[in-house]
Amino acid sequence: MPRPRFEKLDKDKQSRILEAAAKEFSANGFENASLNQILDAAGISKGAAYYYFDDKADLYTTTLLHYMNEILNEIAFDVNHFTKENFWQEVAALYKQQFKLYFDRPWVFGIAKAGGPISMEMIENEPYASVWQSAQVLLIQLFQRGRELNVIRDDLPEDLLQSLLVSVDMAHDRWLFAHWAEFSAPDIDQAAQSIANLLERLLKPV
Repeated sequence: MPRPRFEKLDKDKQSRILEAAAKEFSANGFENASLNQILDAAGISKGAAYYYFDDKADLYTTTLLHYMNEILNEIAFDVNHFTKENFWQEVAALYKQQFKLYFDRPWVFGIAKAGGPISMEMIENEPYASVWQSAQVLLIQLFQRGRELNVIRDDLPEDLLQSLLVSVDMAHDRWLFAHWAEFSAPDIDQAAQSIANLLERLLKPV
């Protein structure tokens, strides 16, 4: 985690450092990313950097956590607006909203595939655990609303269906990571519709 001096910086300077880091990690991967390039782009000296972060790994994990929180805060929805008639189209719209954020700022998406030092042990502990859990909670909220509306099957145990939902979502993200550079804006919309269609076919009542 960043050192206290980083937390005391004004928000604009924090954002400048983290955006520079995300762009460099996204473009070159964690191993090949240049700390000097990040510092030059952010307009800070190498000496100052060690007042803020322990090392490159610390900068990477801080950057990833920042953008994960940002995306979660920007994607908001009220499940009460979901009806039996519009449920799956609303799911597609949520994915489009998420992917549009990535398309406008591809480094936000790229930081997650940069190959940094994120382990299962880190994800299971704070501060990362809360962020990962929050992301899963959004999917579970959708699932529970779908069950209320009878647009999600009830012939399988609820915890199994929830696990399938989360697993498909994560698998789709991995596929999207691998092909992101190939996509245009219309491709992104199609990807959002495709994942919604896939979930509907998997989860709809039989």
